[in-house]
Amino acid sequence: MLFFASMGIKSELISHRRRRTRRRKPIKLPYLPRGSLLTPGENRFYQYGLKPALDDLYLISFKVRLADVITVNDWEGIHGRRIAQKHLDFVLTTCATQIVAAVELNDSSHSAANRKQRDAFVTEALRVAGIPLIAFPIYGQYDKQKIRNRVLAAIHSFHR
Repeated sequence: MLFFASMGIKSELISHRRRRTRRRKPIKLPYLPRGSLLTPGENRFYQYGLKPALDDLYLISFKVRLADVITVNDWEGIHGRRIAQKHLDFVLTTCATQIVAAVELNDSSHSAANRKQRDAFVTEALRVAGIPLIAFPIYGQYDKQKIRNRVLAAIHSFHR
């Protein structure tokens, strides 16, 4: 009797394994490529303003998570959550990837009340962490020398 009971258990285990290993129909995921990391305005600023102005001095990264630029000891608390899903338009680093400054391009969306609050928080969080944030408006054309001078002046005055 014990023999038949153990056979039943083995049979059930084998049957259970077969059920678990059956191939399920693959789920078609809904993801699509975005095409470009930058909006047309951001791309124009990067290609014709920021890159020509600073490419010989700094590495320029774009769409960087704020949480990759600054950190907090308590990620589970409110302060970690506040930086976890925000992004910066551009981050300037040395060739050794030391963070020098963040750059934001302000389009018309930055005039909304909730966006102003977000911008004020990001500016203050970066300031407290010792990283300057330099904001530029969107223009049709960019003067690379003016951009260079403004960025270098902001970095210099911030680190005094």
